[in-house]
Amino acid sequence: MKKQWIHFLIISMLILAGGAGWYEYYKIVVPEELTVRSGNREQFDLSIPALIYEEDGKQWCSLLQPFSMTADRTGTYEMQVRLWGFIPLKTIQVVSVTEHYAVPCGCPVGIYMKTDGILVLDTVTLIDSAGNEVAPTKGILQQGDYITAVDDTRITEKEEFVYAVEHSEGQKLVLTVRRKGEEIRVAFTPAEVTRGIYKAGVWVRDDMQGIGTLTYISDGRYGALGHGVNDADTGLLVEASEGELHKAKVLGIEKGDVGNPGSVMGSVDYSDDGLIGSIDHNSECGITGQITDLEEVLAEVGEEVLPIGYKQDVHTGKAGIWSNVSGEMKEYEIEITEVHMGGANSTKGLELIVTDPELIGLTGGIIQGMSGSPIIQDGRIIGAVTHVFVKDPTRGYGIFLEEMM
Repeated sequence: MKKQWIHFLIISMLILAGGAGWYEYYKIVVPEELTVRSGNREQFDLSIPALIYEEDGKQWCSLLQPFSMTADRTGTYEMQVRLWGFIPLKTIQVVSVTEHYAVPCGCPVGIYMKTDGILVLDTVTLIDSAGNEVAPTKGILQQGDYITAVDDTRITEKEEFVYAVEHSEGQKLVLTVRRKGEEIRVAFTPAEVTRGIYKAGVWVRDDMQGIGTLTYISDGRYGALGHGVNDADTGLLVEASEGELHKAKVLGIEKGDVGNPGSVMGSVDYSDDGLIGSIDHNSECGITGQITDLEEVLAEVGEEVLPIGYKQDVHTGKAGIWSNVSGEMKEYEIEITEVHMGGANSTKGLELIVTDPELIGLTGGIIQGMSGSPIIQDGRIIGAVTHVFVKDPTRGYGIFLEEMM
């Protein structure tokens, strides 16, 4: 009898574990938000065993079959999703908008960003004036911290931090630090490495620059990259205080191959004459900001305006990407192989393969620097290229345009 009870408990635990696994899977599959055009009938297909309930609790429809919805006016609505009709799964925000348009771009741009505080890259060991190994900030500062003040004096440049340390005369300094979004205060004592010279034993950064691809322009604002700007040393999303967008041009191509994603080689005009926009925000879905020299940008990308496509518009099959990696703006053929309306990673909502022989011959497929290249399907801008498969440069991921916007 005891043995039977043990078997029963094991089977019950396996069933519960399996159920929990399916619950988490369906929770990921269901999108957080859906965008619909006011007055249009929009069709969706999630294919999960769940029911939708309206805000007043009234059952609406099943998600096992394709369903459609129509919003009579613009605004935001909520839908409750319950797994198997009774287990609360997620609340979907439905955003009803008017038809929206944008200019697809695909041109390279230079990026310059100032960090919001002094970014800590790593702490190091020093040899002090007595010949001892010391690490003044080890265990006090962490990789990814942002130093915003020294002894309550705000700093924005790494030179200001270095100056404060060098003139500390070995006295304790109190730092204001932002760590994972929370402000804290820490203290350390600089080490004297030679007579009268003091160091903190920390690598820091206060700006960064690079090259990427402009995705779209809409109402004077832009979106680019399709993924966030991460620090090269920490791998973390950069918290930026301000930034600039500059003109850039392609100088050459390092062709991608298996195990080597390849890259775009270009030059950036960081002068005042090369300034074309501001960077207002850096998020996991890319950078956004204002175009300040619209005429200059449109002269390169053209003035064709296309309607924006939302998740329900995207389907597997033929599509195109716009890029000027060849030195001139062209549309190259791709095929969308997978569409994930939900998912834990918003920058990988689409899976695609490059089928255009000209682009494959030029780049091998998708290469670094092409992130942000707009994806066009059925005459709509639906997304942007974000990542390449390292083992197959012809394959990659894309992000839905509505996630970028």
